[in-house]
Amino acid sequence: MTLADGARAVVGAANVVDDPDALWTYAYDATMGYRGEPAVVAFPRCESEVQQLVRAAAAADVSCLARGGATSLAASAVPPPQSLVIDTNRMQAVEKFDADARRAVVQPGVITHAFRDFVAARGLCYPPDPSSEAGSTLGGNVATNAGGASAFKYGVTRDFVTRLRAVTAQGEVIEAARPADGPVVDALIGSEGTLGIVTRIEVRLIEPPPARTVRAAAFESPTDALGVVPRLLETGLVPAKLEFLDARTIHAIERARPRGLPEDAGAVLLAELDGEPEAVRADEHLLLDVLARQGAGVEVVGAATAERWWAARRGLTASLSRIRPAKIGEDICVPRRALADTYARIRGEADRRGVPVAIFGHAADGTLHPNMLYDPEDPAEREAAAAMLGVIADVGLAAGGVLSGEHGLGRVKRGFTAQAMTPATLKAMRAFKRAFDPDQRLNPGAMWPAE
Repeated sequence: MTLADGARAVVGAANVVDDPDALWTYAYDATMGYRGEPAVVAFPRCESEVQQLVRAAAAADVSCLARGGATSLAASAVPPPQSLVIDTNRMQAVEKFDADARRAVVQPGVITHAFRDFVAARGLCYPPDPSSEAGSTLGGNVATNAGGASAFKYGVTRDFVTRLRAVTAQGEVIEAARPADGPVVDALIGSEGTLGIVTRIEVRLIEPPPARTVRAAAFESPTDALGVVPRLLETGLVPAKLEFLDARTIHAIERARPRGLPEDAGAVLLAELDGEPEAVRADEHLLLDVLARQGAGVEVVGAATAERWWAARRGLTASLSRIRPAKIGEDICVPRRALADTYARIRGEADRRGVPVAIFGHAADGTLHPNMLYDPEDPAEREAAAAMLGVIADVGLAAGGVLSGEHGLGRVKRGFTAQAMTPATLKAMRAFKRAFDPDQRLNPGAMWPAE
């Protein structure tokens, strides 16, 4: 029996793709410049079918990859050669919603934005808000420990997952819940599908904040804007969101679709404050006081304008394509006091190499997203943009940061792990992967350092 025959026996012929002309659709994720070679794609509808598919892959001696929204920017969802892709997008049930306990149980294929809307319609809030929320799935969010603009105040996916079920590389089901099995839950979250395929997720929910306000602060230079960030946070201010946009990013947004952002600014900080009305007013006073002392021009933004700007922020990939048709979207996380210098060093090296770069990010938690823009039909531009990956890793690590703020390591950053970790750490990581997946069957080539 071939792998395709085995998959059809599990999920039915209508739920299997093995035609070479159709498989190319599943060879990519959102990371430009990476392409895989899937042999078969199968669409399970339940946990039992995921188990059987993993066992079919083992019987055929091929690797397998769990695929959700394929919005990865680290090539985590690019299939290994001749692999079985287990696409969980048909597992979209909200199995349980308990408003009193503030808990929900979902399957991995539930779309992030749809779930956030579902919860909001029932009077509660699920804070993790990755920019890819319109297409990313909760299973993928767990696999990458997705964050978003609200992560500084509310936390990332890890902070909201209370229980997981997953299928191991041996085709067995494990279930882990906090607090008793916290280490197992934490091991699976952020493991990029390399330790298990998540099949059920329980998350906690919170009450939505009753009040919010948004302020936009314009600065003459990006380093001025980033230099203000640690000063703001050292006052004790905890913004719901604090986003940084440099001039090239602003111009890309306005060129794609005018949103009213100040095009004459060197950079903008978007600050959103939320909470009880009295607390929001106090935080607003503190925010405006610090910004005034730094010479920033501040604008009060209404709810409709704020939503347009957040939508523009989430849609930056499309906006940046007006400058160049392709981009490498990177992320680096550094101490907040190092933000301005990190920006200056990355931008300076990009300018020196002639690489157009737009830089934005979640400033409150130290995350910057340098986006190298290039024409894929121009080999020189393509190579120069790719060479910036090493520059960003070097600059971020030299600043005391880490390789990724939220994208993960995937295949893009796997090669830099030896720079970021000690030999003992690398050895421990390899041993950990072998303990879960001794045959290296789950998403090999992603995340874990090579032997």
